[in-house]
Amino acid sequence: MNLKGVNLYLIGMMGVGKTTVGRLLAKQLNYRFFDTDALIEQLAGQPITQIFAEAGELEFRRLESQVLAELSAYKN
Repeated sequence: MNLKGVNLYLIGMMGVGKTTVGRLLAKQLNYRFFDTDALIEQLAGQPITQIFAEAGELEFRRLESQVLAELSAYKN
């Protein structure tokens, strides 16, 4: 399987296996794997549950969009 460097994004509800499947796909495709939730937590300096509790979903989505915009510059 060769995606010629095209990025692959997995989306879905919490707990459905995106991280597990993403890691497996990345290994199979020889791609780098990024967990956006982990990057959001690193950027915000707090867990996602705390972001939702203190700043709300709108702030989480803003951070999520920022992280995705930065990741989209990468290939593979």
